[in-house]
Amino acid sequence: FDMKGEDVIVFLHIQKTGGTTFGRHLVQNVRLEVPCDCRPGQKKCTCYRPNRRETWLFSRFSTGWSCGLHADWTELTNCVPGVLGRRESAPNRTPR
Repeated sequence: FDMKGEDVIVFLHIQKTGGTTFGRHLVQNVRLEVPCDCRPGQKKCTCYRPNRRETWLFSRFSTGWSCGLHADWTELTNCVPGVLGRRESAPNRTPR
């Protein structure tokens, strides 16, 4: 995974597997060059790449339930490119 590149981690939350705890750790406890900005009282954190206002993480804790509650693989595959394109005004590129 290249945080400074174009890759995006899409977190697929599977119920009853510890996914909520793991997802929270991704935004709060992973030591990064630019850590996610998690403010008290807010449910979402801002996880930007170094030197760019683009997200590197697509999860409920960084983008909210953008593709619906507990979206499955098919829903995420169809939804994520459009959501990221709208959020970041990215040129049409193939997501990886």
